[in-house]
Amino acid sequence: MTHTHWLTLLAVGLAASGLAGCSSSLSGHQVKDALKQAQSSKKTSGKTAKDESIIKAAQELNADGKYKKSNQKLSTINLTDLNKKGFGALKTEFFSLQKSNDKFLLKKNQGKTTGTSGTTSQASGGTTTTTPTTNHSFDGYSKYTGDYYFYNDDDGDRQQETLTIHGDGTVVQNNNDGSAFHGTATIKNSGATGVLSYDVTTGTNDTKTIDANVEIDVTWSNGEHEAYYGYTSYDDDIVLTDGNSYDGDLVNEVWMQ
Repeated sequence: MTHTHWLTLLAVGLAASGLAGCSSSLSGHQVKDALKQAQSSKKTSGKTAKDESIIKAAQELNADGKYKKSNQKLSTINLTDLNKKGFGALKTEFFSLQKSNDKFLLKKNQGKTTGTSGTTSQASGGTTTTTPTTNHSFDGYSKYTGDYYFYNDDDGDRQQETLTIHGDGTVVQNNNDGSAFHGTATIKNSGATGVLSYDVTTGTNDTKTIDANVEIDVTWSNGEHEAYYGYTSYDDDIVLTDGNSYDGDLVNEVWMQ
């Protein structure tokens, strides 16, 4: 036996005895928990790295003025991951970059309309579009402004992705195909009861009825109107629902901060 071979066997023996001593002090349940934690940490690290690379690519597209493509790149990130532990910085950068894209896309959209803010113009094909106007109705309702994500995309069948309500009432809905809808909203107190929503505290598609605190009325740039009912969940999350049923046992639109 060579000297090197003897040292190798000695190292293997010491490692085995160390593991044996360690495992003997842990129960089988504790060992399994430790393995699960290690696997979960590795999985989270992998997802974080993947999302970081996506955001970096989206940042480069934004810097090149390719705002729609930047949003399309962001749409490949699973938003449910961003609400998990360890993704806080990525979540902040995601919405910051998305706001930057939307800001320039909104300017381009408004630049194609004629007249002053708040007027309507005739677009090609005979469609009437409305230029969004700003307002101060959210001055006393700041907790309802900010970024929301679509609660149930029905395994990717729904186009909605994120919704942003700004303090001046402007609204941007980003879709998973990279497109965006723009509009303006007003908010008021609501006493509506029995409004359909999801039980968002369960993370499932279970529905429930809620008592609304506010009503948010949105006028989209194509002239369409939509109403959302806002309330606070049992976990203190701000939730918006349109209260309409979808596909029988689902809710049409539920958004969650």
